[in-house]
Amino acid sequence: MTQPFEDCPPDKIENCPHPRAVHQLFGHETAERAFLSAMNRNQLHHAWIITGPKGCGKASLAYRVARRLLGAASDPDNGVLGVREDDPASRQIAAGSNPDLMAITNGWNQKTKKWRSEISIEQIRKISHFFANRAAGNGWRICIIDCADDLNHNAANALLKTLEEPPEQGLLMLVCHRPGRLLPTITSRCRHLALRNPDTSIAKNVAMDCGANEADSILAAKLAYGSPGRAAEIANGQGLELWAEITQTFDGLPILDQSKTHGLANRLAIKSAEQSRNLFLDLLQLRLEQEIKAYAKKQQMYGLDAWLQVQTENQNLQNSLTRLNLDPAMVIVQMLGNIRKAAVSMQIEMASS
Repeated sequence: MTQPFEDCPPDKIENCPHPRAVHQLFGHETAERAFLSAMNRNQLHHAWIITGPKGCGKASLAYRVARRLLGAASDPDNGVLGVREDDPASRQIAAGSNPDLMAITNGWNQKTKKWRSEISIEQIRKISHFFANRAAGNGWRICIIDCADDLNHNAANALLKTLEEPPEQGLLMLVCHRPGRLLPTITSRCRHLALRNPDTSIAKNVAMDCGANEADSILAAKLAYGSPGRAAEIANGQGLELWAEITQTFDGLPILDQSKTHGLANRLAIKSAEQSRNLFLDLLQLRLEQEIKAYAKKQQMYGLDAWLQVQTENQNLQNSLTRLNLDPAMVIVQMLGNIRKAAVSMQIEMASS
């Protein structure tokens, strides 16, 4: 019986292929060799935590491992773990129909029409049933959790039971942006593989593949700190336009155009703009980070405390947006208002120094 994939993860980039359909991965050859070496020596650990910045290729690596283990014919032209794209196993995985591969994500809530904010115990319980079934192919059964940061407390405890009793020829791969959120009892039972963002030229090329021109691609790669997935999201998800609006806002401080502020907030508050909204909030925090670094570099203490405080306040607001089901427009207006207050505070401090 085919084990269907769950809905695509909430951070899937619009108009970009799902990681299970990505056959090119650059900059992670060392990590791929670590997997390949373990495979060739028949010493593949039963559970792996793949960590690294968001968008650096963690999920793509997990699916590359899965394709190779589930019998797809190798193709060196596609990299260390590359396989033939036309192989039946590759096609099955790309279509989400391979019976020996299971994917767990936050999933889509049909009632609220929103992505779930966490992975539930009911989802994790499916893993033990999945591993209990006999493999349909060459003996391996693989489960990918993307991303493990979102496991709630009960789900994490349920996963621990699976890790304590690993199935024969069963592989569990945990994609993780923030490993510090995982239970120590989970991390201690897994082999860790840390990825870094590859060279920024790769992120630039990815952005260009999304249709951005060279100048915009360079900016997208810079804003993404070299993360290919993040660069694609910025280039493909109104990120550059949003960054221009953020820059314009900061350039006009301490004056804040209330009409533009409320217009922007209302535009990003609608349900269909959730991905753009999340991108805007991340970019806004990035701009604050740049301000803080600039002041710290100049050793200008006036204003620095205000920027640090607003960064913390805005991060708390962003974290509470989904958790407490706050009004997105209200949150955006408040965050921009906090930034204005910090700018005013900085001017007062400068005038009195």
